[in-house]
Amino acid sequence: MSSPAYAVYRRTVRFSLVVIAALSFSVAFVQFLLQFNTSLQQNRQQPQMFAQQMDAQVEPVLQFSQAVNARGTVGMQMAVTDSTQLPLLSLTTLDIVFHDLYPENQQVSPELQMLLQLQPYFDIAPASITPLKSLFYISEQGFAYNGQSKWSDYVVEHLVQWLQRYQRSENGYDRNPVFYKDFILEQAAMSVPFYVNERKIGRFVFALELAPLLANLEKNNPDRYFLLLDQAGNVIASSTYINGDNLEQYQLQIQRLTGIPWSLALIDKRGSLFYAGIGRFILHWLSYAGVLLALAWLLARRYKRKIMGPLQRLSTHIDRVQNGQAGVRRVPDGWQDLFARVSQLKADDKQETD
Repeated sequence: MSSPAYAVYRRTVRFSLVVIAALSFSVAFVQFLLQFNTSLQQNRQQPQMFAQQMDAQVEPVLQFSQAVNARGTVGMQMAVTDSTQLPLLSLTTLDIVFHDLYPENQQVSPELQMLLQLQPYFDIAPASITPLKSLFYISEQGFAYNGQSKWSDYVVEHLVQWLQRYQRSENGYDRNPVFYKDFILEQAAMSVPFYVNERKIGRFVFALELAPLLANLEKNNPDRYFLLLDQAGNVIASSTYINGDNLEQYQLQIQRLTGIPWSLALIDKRGSLFYAGIGRFILHWLSYAGVLLALAWLLARRYKRKIMGPLQRLSTHIDRVQNGQAGVRRVPDGWQDLFARVSQLKADDKQETD
């Protein structure tokens, strides 16, 4: 005799699979929405946080430039008793000329006195401040000073090229620092004009190496690239090499810096937040579905062993008894009374027939 319980069991198994798929999908989708919203809020806050870290690393350079400018103003008014020579680079002949601080029968140059008093600043500039690599003074009198007795030919060549390229870019009346994205040896530059009695004497040029600062940010945040962009969107420096001509293929998060007129750009190595979230959603969906399937399999297996198996034997027992045969020999535990009642009903029916 065919038992309808098996048909119900199979339909129940199929229905359970549908419920498990729908339930696991719903839970994973809700978690995906919550995580996506959290990640979106974090991504909105992180550019500002990283920009603050960048500003904090550049701030010592700005403070140092103010100290140099202030000390230079004081140095123009103070006399120096030391008799020494200053190695100055002539920007016309590109030769190094040693100028006496106290030339015979000539008036002492306050500008040279100022440079001599600023010598400690030239010495400590590369060692004391991380992004600052070197300090230069460019005089309106046509000479340059770097605090050293020698000049590298490479530095001289690129310095002259830089001066020719940006010769007229600075406003003669603007006392604010001017920033340049290219200087020497893949460095940026900050030019601070130096005025005395409302007259521009020269300018201090601070060579900045910004790529290590971005590399430190990437080291602490390995899932992102960091770039520094100028006002036109050109790449000034980056934590890793990225072709500036192909920035359109990246999804940039840009935050303006406060200390310098540039912007910090972030590139998520994981790609789009949405596609990264889809990957986590599928992983969570499969994880939840796997757990629920394992639980359903255990319950179905137990149900089949404890219910469906005995029902199948009971059906066989009824068929045998109905055909006048002996019932099944092995009766499942807990089902003895039901099997005995079936046998007794058949025996009573036979006696009534006789």
